[in-house]
Amino acid sequence: MLKAVITLLTLMTAGQAAATPLPTRTPIGSFAIEPGKAVTHVEMTRVDFLPGQEMPEHMHPVPVVCVVAKGSLLASIGREPVRRVSVGDTTIERAGEVVHYFRNASATDPAQLFCAILAGPDDKQLTVMLNQ
Repeated sequence: MLKAVITLLTLMTAGQAAATPLPTRTPIGSFAIEPGKAVTHVEMTRVDFLPGQEMPEHMHPVPVVCVVAKGSLLASIGREPVRRVSVGDTTIERAGEVVHYFRNASATDPAQLFCAILAGPDDKQLTVMLNQ
């Protein structure tokens, strides 16, 4: 009898799980890593910007992928034109590429980035501030 009850509960639970839809996945960015790089760990950082605040010129010896979590920023990366990135937008800072700035586009509201630093086994210094 107990075995029949367990079987019935298992079937009912399986049916409920199958009826629940999966969360929606929406691609927000895809970046080639050139040249190919062995990644052994990912360092995740959150960068909080005060209104009008700017991250000054810097570079990373490894690729860094960021997504805007709050607000809007003006981004000047490498030779690309300055672009405005807002919530959900992604950027890539290629290894060795100069990031001229990330600047909070708002004078009144904060902004926030989540960044994934793609590091290999020999990568020790992940950020180099320039002109300081």
